[in-house]
Amino acid sequence: MMCGLEIHQRLSGRKLFCSCVPPEAGEAAAAGGVDGEAESEKFTRRLHTVRSELGEVDAASAAEASRSRTFSYSAPLPSTCLVESDEEPPHTLSPQALHATLTICSLLSSTPVDELYVMRKNVIDGSNTSGFQRTAIAGIGGSIATPSGKLPIQTVCIEEESAGIVDGKEGSAHYDLSRLGIPLVEIATSPDLRSGKEAQEAALAIGTMLRKTGMVSRGIGTIRQDLNISIPQGARVEIKGVQDLSLIALTVDLEVARQEKFLAVLNEAKSRLGGSLPPESIFDVTDTFSATQCQMVAKALRGKARVLALPLPKYAGLLGAEISPNRRFGSELADYARAFGVKGLVHSDESMEKYGFSDDEISELRMALSLGKDEAFLLVVAEENKARAALSAAFARATNFTIIEETRRANPDGTSSYMRPLPGRARMYPETDVEPIAITPEMLSAAKKSASAIQAAEEEAKDALSSLPAELAAQLAAAKGLLSHSPSHKSRAPTPELSVYLSALEAGIDSKLIASTITNSLGSLKREGANTRALDEERLLSALAACQEGVFARAAMQDVLREMCKESALAPADAARKLSLEKISGSSLAKLINEEKLDLAGLMAKYRLRVDAAEASELLKKK
Repeated sequence: MMCGLEIHQRLSGRKLFCSCVPPEAGEAAAAGGVDGEAESEKFTRRLHTVRSELGEVDAASAAEASRSRTFSYSAPLPSTCLVESDEEPPHTLSPQALHATLTICSLLSSTPVDELYVMRKNVIDGSNTSGFQRTAIAGIGGSIATPSGKLPIQTVCIEEESAGIVDGKEGSAHYDLSRLGIPLVEIATSPDLRSGKEAQEAALAIGTMLRKTGMVSRGIGTIRQDLNISIPQGARVEIKGVQDLSLIALTVDLEVARQEKFLAVLNEAKSRLGGSLPPESIFDVTDTFSATQCQMVAKALRGKARVLALPLPKYAGLLGAEISPNRRFGSELADYARAFGVKGLVHSDESMEKYGFSDDEISELRMALSLGKDEAFLLVVAEENKARAALSAAFARATNFTIIEETRRANPDGTSSYMRPLPGRARMYPETDVEPIAITPEMLSAAKKSASAIQAAEEEAKDALSSLPAELAAQLAAAKGLLSHSPSHKSRAPTPELSVYLSALEAGIDSKLIASTITNSLGSLKREGANTRALDEERLLSALAACQEGVFARAAMQDVLREMCKESALAPADAARKLSLEKISGSSLAKLINEEKLDLAGLMAKYRLRVDAAEASELLKKK
């Protein structure tokens, strides 16, 4: 097995080729794209293929063009402009994004190019209004340390993010342009990974390195992992968009198993056919189902749909063979059919009863196709041209006895589904609207300086965390997305969470109080839906200092922070006063103990959020 990774990480700052600022990562428009309340421009496009600089048409673009879809777009203001609508040429490439990419090259020991050439990469699935994505190689070579050793890096690229799909239908799709043009860094590794576990470790190592730069966006959807996998006697298959890091190992292992089982089914089919392929014969069998009780077919026939069938002699039993969990050989053929705009297909290894077909209808169908009882067929219900194209694609896949290079979509359960042919060099041609950018010594010097500062901050953080228990230190190092960056406070670490820890430690605040506040209190608040990003580094520092000074008890920290999340200008002391959670200490606590006449358990049960247990215990002992 051979496996390589492509990591796509959004960079923070403005968009790559205009001055628009994207929505915060994690907001709906940035994560996937939805129509919101903001003012939006709306328009419609149709996209078509163009030839590459070599005069070739890319197979993936040709397959998408055959679907002949119409695309509608929403361009919310002010996060989009005429550049996203492709009504205006791209502006100057973002210096901030280029600096971040060169810094990442330095951290990976990747050799920067002398001159950055932006290329156009044909993409006509509607995810880019222009019909292409802009991309450029920034660095070549390098490596990253993983638990399995050094993993070579092939390229580091800078490119623009695609639009977010809102919904897709049979002949159309709707996109939101909020995220279109957000700068991405793409890191492609060599195909030297030898297991799913190694792939997952490598993805974690690269993701951790990117997060430590402090130059990348954070939140759901800001990083994507694509997997390139092949086996002996197989072919390179790209699985797009593995979002969950914990699924990478499973996805790799399931793809290896899928290719092996797919080959076994194809070899069995080849053996049964004895070297002679059945003809591709498509029959219109609409009359057979004119009075069908199958609601799916009856509803389609009330429109312009036809029922078309394709015989597959000697394939009986193979269409139902399991290829992946809950996926059959027939499921793979259905994916190929769907690529041509149909909703799916029915195959003869399925139960006809579940669709509502009668025994008489199936018997009549087999007679029309001249099939014996043990021979197979495929059935599609759609507009005639689409149905023919879908069946032809499914037949071509069923009778090609090799693993085909293809792009597949990652599914939530670790399996994958066919999307389109694997794109290649035929989709690339020069970007004539962006001049080549010379990578100057000053740019490289600034990038190396940033990389050195990141590495120094990492070492400082490691030293500071060494005083904590190992488990708590690991939790703190992994904490992210709990705080916003303060506009008035420069972080001294890759994440605001670690920056707070270092600053608070320097201010003499107890290390365990800081760490437990970040990992436990903030983590719990985020899980319950509180807007923890209303807290920046300075506000959390002020809460830690107030707790250390005795304004409120440690046990009240989560309640105080919750209240501070609700009001962005609320100080910690005011939050404690508002909640009646001021700390009872010293003589006030001694007086309370005398009046209440409770033991420690009773006292803490009644005043847990206002009294420090250690202080109460000491006073009770003296009493």
